[in-house]
Amino acid sequence: MLILRIDDRLIHGQVIAGWARPLGIESIILVSDRISKDEWSCSAYRLAIPQGIEFSCVGIKECVESLNESNKKRVMIIVESVQEASDLVDEGLEVQEITIGGLGYREATRQIAPYIYLSSEDIESVVHLYQRGIKVIGKQLPNSPRIDVIKNLAGVTGVR
Repeated sequence: MLILRIDDRLIHGQVIAGWARPLGIESIILVSDRISKDEWSCSAYRLAIPQGIEFSCVGIKECVESLNESNKKRVMIIVESVQEASDLVDEGLEVQEITIGGLGYREATRQIAPYIYLSSEDIESVVHLYQRGIKVIGKQLPNSPRIDVIKNLAGVTGVR
């Protein structure tokens, strides 16, 4: 099982208590070209990971390379933006679905769901993923209702 989650808060209680523990996640990979270069930030995020779950903080290319060499069964990849998720797919990460767990309000964004605000660049990335056959859903927790982001966009932007 591979979960690709977009969450601008990255690693927090909802990720650990709501996703990792109930789903038996064995490895959490924080993927960010920016954060992976900052040893202090990576160490700070590592502190939030419970014992028994592997953690790595890597850039986009390194993530795809390491997953291709890995045989882990339960992995959660967390990125901060839709663009990073799209970049992972463009680098060769194979997923059928991407979950947006939270993208908070920013200037010049549109609300797609109570916890999802997308900029025009985010919308372009979602459409790019959709055109590649990848479903983008909104879902705060595993048992939360699924929000089809592309269908919500169709009502907001006219994207079909």
